[in-house]
Amino acid sequence: MYFGFMTSTLLQVRGLDPRTRDELKVRAARRGQSLTAYVRDLLEREASTPDLAEVLARIDHRAGGSAVSSVDLIRADRDGK
Repeated sequence: MYFGFMTSTLLQVRGLDPRTRDELKVRAARRGQSLTAYVRDLLEREASTPDLAEVLARIDHRAGGSAVSSVDLIRADRDGK
């Protein structure tokens, strides 16, 4: 269904292994989706998921920017301190 606010952007992927394309087609078919819809869902999901750097920054912010590094904690634990 078209709601009028969705815009269309063409994305071309070069150098994709045909086996990868075929597997994506199979997975799309299992979900009853076109390859385009399936890949669009994958990309939207990926874009809405924070990357590792963002997750670590959030953790650091919530922790108040701990003065002790994780490396120091691991070393202290390993050294039995």
